[in-house]
Amino acid sequence: MALASAMAAIAIDTLLPAFEQMRPAFGLDSDSTRLSLTLTLFFAGMALGTLFYGPLADAIGRKPLLFVSLGLYAAAAVVGALAPSLEVLLASRFVWGFAAAGPRTLTQAIVRDRFSGTAMARAMTLIQTAFFLGPILAPILGKGLVALGSWRYVMVFGAVSAGVLALWSLRLPETLAEENRRPLTVGNTIAGFRSVIANRTTLGYTLAVTFGFGAFFSFLASSELIFVDVYSRPSWFVPYFSTMSTIAAGVSVMTNRMLRRVEAGPLALRSGVALVVTSGALLAATAAASGLPRIGVWILLFSLANASFIGFFPVAISLALEPMGAMAGTAAAVVGFCTTGVGAVLAAITDRAIDGDVMPIGVSYFVYGVLALACQLWARRETRRAAA
Repeated sequence: MALASAMAAIAIDTLLPAFEQMRPAFGLDSDSTRLSLTLTLFFAGMALGTLFYGPLADAIGRKPLLFVSLGLYAAAAVVGALAPSLEVLLASRFVWGFAAAGPRTLTQAIVRDRFSGTAMARAMTLIQTAFFLGPILAPILGKGLVALGSWRYVMVFGAVSAGVLALWSLRLPETLAEENRRPLTVGNTIAGFRSVIANRTTLGYTLAVTFGFGAFFSFLASSELIFVDVYSRPSWFVPYFSTMSTIAAGVSVMTNRMLRRVEAGPLALRSGVALVVTSGALLAATAAASGLPRIGVWILLFSLANASFIGFFPVAISLALEPMGAMAGTAAAVVGFCTTGVGAVLAAITDRAIDGDVMPIGVSYFVYGVLALACQLWARRETRRAAA
């Protein structure tokens, strides 16, 4: 499940170091932001894909869809590797994201099939620990593939990784029992989506994670441009990305251990407050330096804000899926669509605003952090009311 959840990260993180070579390959200026569309469209494809895979997973089971999504993932990667134009590349990235939604959605549904409550949150944090180890190696691998031959080698690696996961997944059991499967009809699917959205706990935590991802996705899409264009430190990008991934894995391990002593709800609240505090400090430091703080200060505060969100989102997703039970696939689809699709739109607003300084990052992290905390507090009121 950890490798399955990491398929999206593999498709993203190995490509980032290739942007510098891809720009002249497609006739773009050295400071062009158009390649950020390869990430935005990938996330948009993932958002749409979750609505497809979730209800199907509740109807026919988890395992068949996993193989279908991996096959489409590999095919899209091959098309991207052979892309003769930017338009073809962007189209392949959209389909690639659609395919990547399969492993991501199914991972959450499978974990919900096997666990609930704080136990599910612990399982999710363990998966996230392995998930975050991928970006430590992925940018280095991507840079090595570019140096070895071309940015197209990075795309080929995506197809290879999908094949490896498919072979490994042959040993997995089916986790959705026959008696828990839901008929696949339009009316039943719409009713399932309505049931998920109508649950205040699920909706509140989903919106909280969505706003958090609105900030975090802007980090993924703009970090290369910030180091290269804003701070003129292109050699710092891969080391920082790898270091941030190490920190993320460490935060996930720490969160997992804390869940042995603290329930998921209170821990999610603490992480949400930490996100607001650290992002507020990031915004204050950025504003004090007229949008361009010293790179060391920016890296420190930016890393703390990201670490706070990393401690929050796997626990919050577990809390969002907790009330859903047999509709875990449909619920995972709604959660995935909101967090990925809406999160990508929110991130795109930030990405387009970056022009010579990092003020847009500081503003978005603080504003989205405050909104995430407000949504979490709204969800917690419903949880307490239901418990009473």
